[in-house]
Amino acid sequence: MKKFLLITLSCLAGAVAAPHAARAAECGLPDASPLWIEFSDGSVQFRDQVFGRPGVIAATRGTGVAGSLRSRGAKTVYWEMDLYKFVGKPDTPADPATVVAAADRLFDQAAASSACFTPWIALNELLRPTEPTPWSAPTAQYRADVLALLQRLAARGARPFLLVPSNPKTPIDSPGWWLEVAKVADIVREVYLPAPAVVSQGPLLGSRGLRIRMRTAARVLLDIGVPPSRIGIMLGFQSTGVYGRVRLQPLSAWLEFVKLNVLAAKQIVSEVDVGTIWSWGWGTFAPPTADPDKPAAACVYLWTRDPSLCDISAVAPPDFERSLTEGQIALAPGVQCSLDQGTLTTRALDEATLVLGSRAQAHTALLERVVQRAHLSIPAAQLLAAESRIVTKRFSSKRSLYRAELARRKISLAFARSVIADELRRSVLVPQVGRGAFSQTTEAEQATALQRATCLADDLPSAGDVRIASKLPFLSFPSRSDVTGHVRQPLAGSLARGIGADAAVPIKSLMDRMSVECLCCGQRRIAVPREGWRAADIGECPRCGYLGWASSSELTERSRAILRQRPPEQRRLYAV
Repeated sequence: MKKFLLITLSCLAGAVAAPHAARAAECGLPDASPLWIEFSDGSVQFRDQVFGRPGVIAATRGTGVAGSLRSRGAKTVYWEMDLYKFVGKPDTPADPATVVAAADRLFDQAAASSACFTPWIALNELLRPTEPTPWSAPTAQYRADVLALLQRLAARGARPFLLVPSNPKTPIDSPGWWLEVAKVADIVREVYLPAPAVVSQGPLLGSRGLRIRMRTAARVLLDIGVPPSRIGIMLGFQSTGVYGRVRLQPLSAWLEFVKLNVLAAKQIVSEVDVGTIWSWGWGTFAPPTADPDKPAAACVYLWTRDPSLCDISAVAPPDFERSLTEGQIALAPGVQCSLDQGTLTTRALDEATLVLGSRAQAHTALLERVVQRAHLSIPAAQLLAAESRIVTKRFSSKRSLYRAELARRKISLAFARSVIADELRRSVLVPQVGRGAFSQTTEAEQATALQRATCLADDLPSAGDVRIASKLPFLSFPSRSDVTGHVRQPLAGSLARGIGADAAVPIKSLMDRMSVECLCCGQRRIAVPREGWRAADIGECPRCGYLGWASSSELTERSRAILRQRPPEQRRLYAV
């Protein structure tokens, strides 16, 4: 025993002298990022069978439990379930004079359990992490005690991990305190969600929600200044309470939730490069927390991480969806967003941002384009014809001047043509529903499309009506009568209702179309004016038979109200 103590003290002294010297492979842990660490203390009844294998790092305590896991090939770190025993609570903090001794006691326990003189120590958990400043005297002492404990553990050669159940609410919570913590410890954000709410949304929306929560947890710490390597995410698979399984059935649905959590964490790692991913919820602490499906869920968890870690064939029911790509962000290079109607490219987003001066508006404009293009495509020949008319009218038929203007504005020829196509589509679609209703209709369709969208980093555009041509007036049409040719509409939808599929529409007529409104019942109709045209030439209203129209663009809500109060003959005189 004396010989063991001498060796221990010698090693620990070296650790104090150079606490970071062995960081690359502390306690035999892999030199990799992130490291995945699974809660596996004595309360996890299946720990040896599921977590006791190579490729697994188990967070546990006690020499017997930890030794058994290591004998089966797992690596171990130390788990301290009750941080408050060493630092007190916000209302009753520990005497600061006792913190160093408490940290030394904790370090010795962790070193013995881990069989390592530079142990990793998970500390469960910081209480009241969202407490606003200025803190009360007891809360301030509690935070000071926590920091002192972490500093002492790090000085002894440990790597502490402070578990935090909520996002710090900076700046009302002290960013300085969190940065001091990050100098000596990792901060692990517990990101727990209720499985029924996630699974009910389906893999696409459910995965999106998981990723957003995890990304937000990491982003709050990054914004404070915490290095990504010092950030961890903890996933929750508890069986009782408001998070985790929450009585979700059938088993396949519960396993789907487990799988989607792991896939979401993998995505966040690829974006943020956090240092660790942890899992919690495998223990049984009392009869209400017992769940016979825990071993199956843990196996699926490991399988989703790496199929070689666990064979799910014996535990997953036949209706469990084994796809590891459904609902995930898997976009082709250069694609910013993918929707059922088409894709938004990063290059187009960059160019639109340059033109509009706002990335958010550019994103909305491109979303609007994709949705409207699904209703109305512009054939290449007709697009080029429209472009030629613009060159003729705006650039004196000199294409070199046209290209020079594009170069001056740093936009490509392809982007310019896409803007012209946008304008052609609008000239068809707007008259179908009227300018005011057009924005409402297209925004509704965009909102629907976003339900099936997948975007990089879940950065979805907002629905709206944004015209890129408003910033590039030379790409708008010189006048309605100056554009000739035909536009074909292969797909008619809710925006372009009233025009049959594959109908050839002359661009000149298309540009001259106008929306007129019955002055009796308000029915709208598209008209193509001719020389000497009068509103009465449209004929009777198909809804009410009234003969009297006005251009929708000339009417206001006030004028509509005034006209409808007049006798029919006076309304007609206004319109004719």
